[in-house]
Amino acid sequence: MGMCLMIAAVDVAAWGNFLLVILMVAVGLGTVIFVHELGHFAVAKMCGVRCDKFFIGFDIGGYKISRKWGETEYGIGILPLGGYVKMMGQDDNPANIAEQVKESQVAGNTPDSKEIVGPDGKTYLVDRRSYLAKSVPQRMAIISAGVIMNVIFAFIFATVAYKIGVPFNPVIVSQTSPGSPAWRAAVRRGDEVIQVGDIENPSFAELMGSVTLADLKNGLPFVLERGDEQIKKTLVPEQESDLARVGLAGPSSLRLAPQMATRKDTPAAAASPEFKGGDEIIAIDGAPVANNAEFTARLIEKSDQPITVTVLRGAKRPVGQPEAEPTGGEKIDVTIAPRPQRHVGLVMQMGKVVAVQDNSPAADAGLKAGDFIESITVVGAEDEAKSLIRDPLSLPETLRKLGQEGAEVELAIRRAAPAADGKQSTETLTIPLRKIDWIEEPISENDPVAAPALGIAYRVLTVVKEVEPGSPAEKAGLQADDVLLSAEILFPADMKDKPEIDPVTFSQDDKKDGAGWPQLLSSLQSLPPASQVKLSYKRGSETKEAVLTPVEAADVFVIDRGLVFEWVNRIRISDNWSDAASRGYDETTRSLTMVYRFLSKLGSQVPVTMLGGPITIAKAASYSADEGLGKLLIFLTMLSANLAVINFLPIPMLDGGHMVFLAWEGIRGRPASERVVMTMQTAGMVFLITLMLFVFSLDLQRMFFA
Repeated sequence: MGMCLMIAAVDVAAWGNFLLVILMVAVGLGTVIFVHELGHFAVAKMCGVRCDKFFIGFDIGGYKISRKWGETEYGIGILPLGGYVKMMGQDDNPANIAEQVKESQVAGNTPDSKEIVGPDGKTYLVDRRSYLAKSVPQRMAIISAGVIMNVIFAFIFATVAYKIGVPFNPVIVSQTSPGSPAWRAAVRRGDEVIQVGDIENPSFAELMGSVTLADLKNGLPFVLERGDEQIKKTLVPEQESDLARVGLAGPSSLRLAPQMATRKDTPAAAASPEFKGGDEIIAIDGAPVANNAEFTARLIEKSDQPITVTVLRGAKRPVGQPEAEPTGGEKIDVTIAPRPQRHVGLVMQMGKVVAVQDNSPAADAGLKAGDFIESITVVGAEDEAKSLIRDPLSLPETLRKLGQEGAEVELAIRRAAPAADGKQSTETLTIPLRKIDWIEEPISENDPVAAPALGIAYRVLTVVKEVEPGSPAEKAGLQADDVLLSAEILFPADMKDKPEIDPVTFSQDDKKDGAGWPQLLSSLQSLPPASQVKLSYKRGSETKEAVLTPVEAADVFVIDRGLVFEWVNRIRISDNWSDAASRGYDETTRSLTMVYRFLSKLGSQVPVTMLGGPITIAKAASYSADEGLGKLLIFLTMLSANLAVINFLPIPMLDGGHMVFLAWEGIRGRPASERVVMTMQTAGMVFLITLMLFVFSLDLQRMFFA
């Protein structure tokens, strides 16, 4: 009975929170629409225009909730995709000018009538309270009022948000993507970006937005904080497929994620007592750890040993102070076993060096991108002829261990550029390895492999160098010089809720040789037991297939043991309304300019698939509302800015299109001809309908195929 009551209480609380989020989203989105239409309505009333309707949503088929006060019917329509104000003699379609004139006409010259010039040059008597009876400046004021109200309320939303407090994720680097601009510039784990462009103390979302819209030729200025030192760098984002990037990974904390503290089929998931969401790691084997970088350094040191993790469970922090010292709670020790690496027994050929890190041992020795490393030997070792490059995927860990001992290595390299006699030049470089306490693993699909002890990133080809005796690959018949083409994960037949993982096609492109193989091996580490890999490969002119069951290595271990961490969270909050208003002004200005920059680069630097329709907007709003009212208000600031800018674009049917027609009328002294209006209006309508269908299809694709 007690357990049933507890579960019911949890369900009620969860549903209550869900319904609260839905309510906040509905009120928030409704407010953005409401203030836009309120602008039109208020200025129209001030100009003496008769307003018949003021609706949020569209009353399609007459389905609505409404009430009439005075001459205006106020209501909520069944289709919640906008809103409208119905004014006498006004139509969102300027092509209906004849109908507008007819609706506004009055019989005889009376004090309630006014003479206007129609698009045909003829004069008409219309009701003085008609929209058409108002001067061009008055009508421009009515049309622009919606956009102006959106800008005003964007500022109000942002100001209130910063007074309440806005949660954000700071840009504390947890990892850099091998070979990326940030990696090449030697940005380190633990560095904090305190300025990007003109944004001080940016959030990770602001960083991503700035990088996406950055100048891909001249780059983006960064200011980083490393201990007590401030470092200025200019990073030039790279765009290989979709969005531009600099290669920074988000700020991992030491708090376990509330929804999923551990990954399935990992040592952390099998640990006892079990980890729970919200647990905070405070020590490893009794030694305190202050941040995720220190935690990772300890894991690297003890990759082949069990570790005892001390977590603080149930501790509390003051509201609005996520980084304050926790109070209370219970300390619990959890032992996690080491995590042997799963493999299939294939050793691949090493490709060329694709990037060299600034101020690294390799850079100091003169190693360059495009060089091929023929061999690496340890200086002073007894067997100097023995190359360390047996398996290029295990090379980074081998060099790390040697670096801890202060070793030097000798590299025999082949320069990519041909010498004057037509032959490639070769050199021998002696390089001291640096001591490292971090790892640099591939993040995205096309990332190379990094050896941080040297400061290089290189490709691992999908050409088999050798097959380990007794391995799954040998049993399946693979041989040296086979070329891997693709791989597919096969889950156990009796497994429920199989994840959808697309087959991997290995790149044979010169710039991305081998791309996909390191990422495939990384995914093998989290596969359920009895999962298999189906490989397609080429031997000579023949294409073959093989199904392999990964096995655990005896002496190679994975650093990550399966814990899932939350990102570091902070609060931006103003002590007074003056500071909140200053922050609100900056936020509003940034949101407005961001929309213009986004639109200017749409289809080139920004793919059109970045667009979103009503479903995407509602989902984004719900995510923001789930983080609190402050975050929702910042989202509404951005949405209001979007609505203001987009509505003021010179597209027929939008407010900006109306302004163009009004400007033309002001210059000519009469409205544009019906033929011109019809032509432009048709083109505008086709464009808007096509755009709406396109973004709605993107919404559906994200819902069902993402």
